[in-house]
Amino acid sequence: MIKKVNSFYRIVPEKRHARRSKGRGYYMSGIFDRLRRSKDHISLDWIQIEVTSLCEASCLYCPHTAYRKQWLHGSMSLDTFQTIAAEFHMAKLIYLQGWGEPFSNENLFQMIEIAKRSGRKVGLTTNGMALDSETLDHLIDLRLDILAVSLAGTTPAIHNRLRARTDFNQITDSLFLLKKKKTTKNSRLPQLHLAYIMLRSNFGDLAEIIPYARKVGSENIVCSNLAFLPESDLQKEAIFLDQSNRKYYEDILNAVKASSVKNNVNFHSAGSSLEKPLPICPENILRSCYISHDGFVSSCVFTNIPLSNRLESDEAKGKRLSFPERITYGNIGRQPLSEIWYSAAYESFRKTFEERQKNMIGSIDAMVDAALPPLIETNASGKRNEPLLERLPSQCRTCYKMYGV
Repeated sequence: MIKKVNSFYRIVPEKRHARRSKGRGYYMSGIFDRLRRSKDHISLDWIQIEVTSLCEASCLYCPHTAYRKQWLHGSMSLDTFQTIAAEFHMAKLIYLQGWGEPFSNENLFQMIEIAKRSGRKVGLTTNGMALDSETLDHLIDLRLDILAVSLAGTTPAIHNRLRARTDFNQITDSLFLLKKKKTTKNSRLPQLHLAYIMLRSNFGDLAEIIPYARKVGSENIVCSNLAFLPESDLQKEAIFLDQSNRKYYEDILNAVKASSVKNNVNFHSAGSSLEKPLPICPENILRSCYISHDGFVSSCVFTNIPLSNRLESDEAKGKRLSFPERITYGNIGRQPLSEIWYSAAYESFRKTFEERQKNMIGSIDAMVDAALPPLIETNASGKRNEPLLERLPSQCRTCYKMYGV
């Protein structure tokens, strides 16, 4: 069967039956093929839109901070957003998040209203600093479905150091106010999600995330890794590169998961250690797309960081682990999204992952029949899948998310 796990699809073996005429790979391939929709009916889980690349914060680990001199600052116009809105029927969720702070776009409330009129669910992620009383009233009245707030700690000392120019106490007060206003207005929306970044220097704070969520009225927590490392200094913050403390991370995550069950909080976290390459990108690239503030369409946020080609100083270059290239497939100002989705380059990119996933289906079928461990990196013929990886852009081949984190 195809099982949804942490917002992406993973293939898991079905229970064995006594009689069957065709292999599980046959049936699972059929399910997978149905994920590829006709050109007249594209069905995506979400369209993610960067409404702005502007942000007042200066988070220690953010590309916006690391690449400050190369950053392309700008906000999506209302006209561009309305052009995209004509194809909102393609997706179940419209998510307003990119490399900037959504509330920096002066048209954000209108954008939410337009997206809500499409009948789709609408969400956004914010640093929480713009959530004053009037803003919260607007969000409740607009029936925003998901309001996610970024955290890097459950104490002011940790959060404020990692997310400079934000204030933990102010954010917490705003979340208390949101909880009160929702009760007064008898509204369940917006649902409050907490987006916690897991780092070596803040991992101890994670132990208190469930009590914090209960206090502020959140039933949904998503913990992510520092999967993109723009500077070498940040390697020491990546928990998945700290294998000597692997048990420490796993113990805390297991304790938090157990606490979440007892407190009826939905808790999802990325892996705490590197695994074998996954057959499919956990960014759900077969069923979603990302659109930057300047209209460029890509498979995910990591292949569409808004950077110019401005030269860096030798000192800055020495700190860099990479300078990410923008890998995009068209611009919404020149082509409709449906055309871009079926462009030759974009289809070729997705086909590589489709082939890897189908090969995994064959491996699972063989594994169930032979009672052997799953062969994630080989197909049914026993051939390794690495040649398929070689077709991908270098940023995908080296992306830590492809290794389960």
